[in-house]
Amino acid sequence: MGGHSFTFKQFHIEQDRCAMKVGTDSIVLGSWTPVAGAKRILDIGTGTGILALMLAQRTMRQVQIDAVELDKEAVKQAEENVNASPWRERVRVIRHDIRTFQAPHYDLIVSNPPYFEHGQTLPDASRQLARHTGELDQAALLESAERLLTLFGKLALVLPVGRGDEMVALAIGSGWYLQRRCLVETKRGKTPNLVLLLLSRKPVETQEEQLCLRETDNRYSSEFIALADEFYLRMSA
Repeated sequence: MGGHSFTFKQFHIEQDRCAMKVGTDSIVLGSWTPVAGAKRILDIGTGTGILALMLAQRTMRQVQIDAVELDKEAVKQAEENVNASPWRERVRVIRHDIRTFQAPHYDLIVSNPPYFEHGQTLPDASRQLARHTGELDQAALLESAERLLTLFGKLALVLPVGRGDEMVALAIGSGWYLQRRCLVETKRGKTPNLVLLLLSRKPVETQEEQLCLRETDNRYSSEFIALADEFYLRMSA
């Protein structure tokens, strides 16, 4: 999914100025996150704006979506993508550090947070920053979400499996509850490498799920088609 742009059924993403390109992780999170009942949604570290736009497509016109991003070039790119979309009236791109961001409380917060795998070298400095957890560590993300969520609000995240385990342990230790966990295998039979998490501040029973993206012959799985078909132009192959 490289290149300078990515076209979905109802919107288009330019990404030439963004360190972090559109990836399967964002697409899966944007399709999977439950949006029922959410009136105000926050996307932390919006990058190209993809998650904010996916959630705009999935929600009613009265739902307000704020997309917060620190990187100056990413903010410009996200603004361009939002302005070119059908939802420019209800998606706001805001340049701010989430750790000091103030706003009325949100019902739902989503994030594809930066992470840096040990031993991974990234050639480009802004990409290194976007992927380095030092910039926004897991504790700071949880603290920001807790401060900005309503009492019954939810936090939805996508992470590599190892980071997800760390996040769940940290969240439970900080008074959060795990509502849903979905392990994602990129190909049938492969060890899951991504995890989708839905965290709540209220006690809930945990739902464990699994999602496979592609069959062994590389075709999209029927479960992934069912999840993401409203976004992809061609999902049969």
